[in-house]
Amino acid sequence: MRVFASEAEIQQSLAEHNELVRQCVQGEITFDYFCEKYNNYWSFYALDGHESDDEEREILHRYEERIELHRVIALEILGPLCSEEDATRDIFMQAGRFGSGVALQRLVALWVKHQDARHQL
Repeated sequence: MRVFASEAEIQQSLAEHNELVRQCVQGEITFDYFCEKYNNYWSFYALDGHESDDEEREILHRYEERIELHRVIALEILGPLCSEEDATRDIFMQAGRFGSGVALQRLVALWVKHQDARHQL
């Protein structure tokens, strides 16, 4: 099975979602709007290749450095995200959960690190 119609569609999708991240970290869109439009991209599009055929997995592998940003967003930022109310509860904090303010800080730090890595290539 294929998630994307072509390699060009994968490239376009990555560019569009990178742009959403950029707009969010630069304050052009709110974090809530980012989450709505970003739609848990890594998971929704199965960027780990688990729903892809061999050919698409090979293409995804070629873009693994670009995809890594979105894996980290999914697992380390959006995954532990919880409501602002829950973020103040000890049991949630002990479980490593956090609210949107912390999530946005982590997204900004990740984006800066990602940009620095891109400029070192």
